[in-house]
Amino acid sequence: MHLLRAIPALSLVLGARAALAQTPAECPVDVYQPAVLTQASLAIGRAAQAGATAEAPKALRDAMKFLQDEKKYANNPVGAGFLKGQIFILWLYQTGIGETATYEQLNVKGEKTTKVDLIATADSLFKAVEALAPACFQETLQWRGTKPWTDRINKAYAFLGSNSLDSAAYWADRSAMLNPSSPFVHNILAQLAKQRDDIPAMLGHLRAAIIEAKKDTALGETVRQMQFQLASTEQQFAMGKGAGSKAALNAEALALYSTLLNGTPATADGAYAFSSASEIIMLGQDTVAAKALLAPLVADAAPYGDLTLLLAADLARGFGRNDDAMAMYAGALAKNPNIRDANYFLAYMYYEAKMPEKMLPLTERLLIIDPSNGDNYLMRAYAYQLMAATEKDAKKKAELVKQQDALAAQETALSAAHKLLITKFERRIAGADLTGMVENYSKVARAYTVSFEFLDIAGNVVEAMTAQVPTVKPTERGQFELIPKMPGIVAYRYAALK
Repeated sequence: MHLLRAIPALSLVLGARAALAQTPAECPVDVYQPAVLTQASLAIGRAAQAGATAEAPKALRDAMKFLQDEKKYANNPVGAGFLKGQIFILWLYQTGIGETATYEQLNVKGEKTTKVDLIATADSLFKAVEALAPACFQETLQWRGTKPWTDRINKAYAFLGSNSLDSAAYWADRSAMLNPSSPFVHNILAQLAKQRDDIPAMLGHLRAAIIEAKKDTALGETVRQMQFQLASTEQQFAMGKGAGSKAALNAEALALYSTLLNGTPATADGAYAFSSASEIIMLGQDTVAAKALLAPLVADAAPYGDLTLLLAADLARGFGRNDDAMAMYAGALAKNPNIRDANYFLAYMYYEAKMPEKMLPLTERLLIIDPSNGDNYLMRAYAYQLMAATEKDAKKKAELVKQQDALAAQETALSAAHKLLITKFERRIAGADLTGMVENYSKVARAYTVSFEFLDIAGNVVEAMTAQVPTVKPTERGQFELIPKMPGIVAYRYAALK
């Protein structure tokens, strides 16, 4: 079983961050010595407080005036450069100022019409500060990640959302120049690379985005979304153009899925992660990886959801790990007793192990969940057959054989009438998607009405629906689909066909 998981495009709606006060103790750059830097700092403070009002441009020009004579701050060029970078950032706040400004607007000496790229210049100045000492990175980051950056990265995401890729790329590049370490910058570059079918570049940017996002505890959900996208992209790429790096891609994807599973073991995301990991393992028939993936669940099934345990049981059964499979099926049913497949396959494994007493409650439940499927009657008949084979008391043996024959007769009767098969049951955040078919074994064409009850984890009916199957000719099949909408649906049962 492989689960489908919708992976939403990561969105970004960031609010503007005010420029934060400097903390010189954490960064060796001094913006108060010599005196002209103090004067420039005070003017920058006034401009920051003024925001985008009419007072700000004057304060910014005043600040730049103090930084025109390099001789006056020859002993501290980096401090002066840091202040100039702040001035250029604050100009980006101002109404009517785009990506560039002239010397005249900035109050810079020289040809008045000379244009300055505000973002590129601020980036260059901040890089000089960052090169001086790693601690200064936090200081420059406070300026790199302010409103001018959020405005541009939001534009990039908006254009990406409208499939305007050239515009998205332009604003992504501008935002990357302002704040190159941002996880949101790396993420949008990853999405653009995906649109260009440059999957190696996409994977590289996603890895970088995850590393950066992990530094902010508020971005936990963003990290998970990007990890899912990275793992699923690696998984798909390994089966196609990335086949040359298949082993490495699958290994990284498996590690990511394991991390995601263990981070949210009881959730739908946990089940999806296990499902995707299982698919990689089954395709590669990797017994070592199967054992590693199953190990935490075998050790302690309690934290995991019923769907994850069901998937784990299927994986274990696929690799002949029958004891583990039976434990996982039992664990799934302990949490959700109405899982049709868990009841059926666990009953079958108990049959193989010659444990008929354990089959009986499972097959009894099967006849309630799935009453128009002859396989369930046959499974219950097998339980009585095993019991009869070992029974010494003649009277009890005869009674067991009688029950076996009665169930076999019911299966025979169904095989001459019809069979209902559920071909898909997909849980959703709200509701589910169930598809099935009715096989007409009779000699006459007929229509069918199938009445379903959809259940929550406690077995309560959450929603009831009826499917109408149009006239089905003899030996043919009629399809049906039901899509209940109520949240909390994890199982189903239906009324026997008449």
